[in-house]
Amino acid sequence: MARFKTKAQVEVWHQKWDALEYEEDEEISEYTTRFKKIYKRVDPHRSTPTRMIIRKFINSLPSKYVELLTIMGLSTLVKAIEAAMDVETNQKVKTRKRDQAYMVDTIEKLRHEIHNLQVAQTKPRQGRPVTLAEPLQGTRNQIMPYRGRGGFRGRGRGRGWGGFI
Repeated sequence: MARFKTKAQVEVWHQKWDALEYEEDEEISEYTTRFKKIYKRVDPHRSTPTRMIIRKFINSLPSKYVELLTIMGLSTLVKAIEAAMDVETNQKVKTRKRDQAYMVDTIEKLRHEIHNLQVAQTKPRQGRPVTLAEPLQGTRNQIMPYRGRGGFRGRGRGRGWGGFI
């Protein structure tokens, strides 16, 4: 394998190794795969001390992981990877529990609001008192007198303005 490498290829892999960082929305398992792939190309004979590899792995992670993993004092890369994945899982569980608690609280508030709306809807409105209309007395012609030729212009039949002829 060594005979097929060019100096340019080796330089590219070393640049990738130097620039290797955990990406914000990346999962630890994805980062671990990238880390191992680049490490394998940079150091095929595993001549770099284990402590340096572990330090590179841990220090490339977000600060919330770095603090916990540094305190643990892990001795192998495998243990560091497992610990990082455990921390990630713990963070996800914590976030899920917080989200569930928020949803339960929101649901309770909505139930309370619905109850208040139902109570308000069943209560009679206290506005102006309603007075019933009195029925009209008299005949139709007395209530609505017919207007002869001059009244109600433009409606219905007559003189060719609208209506049927």
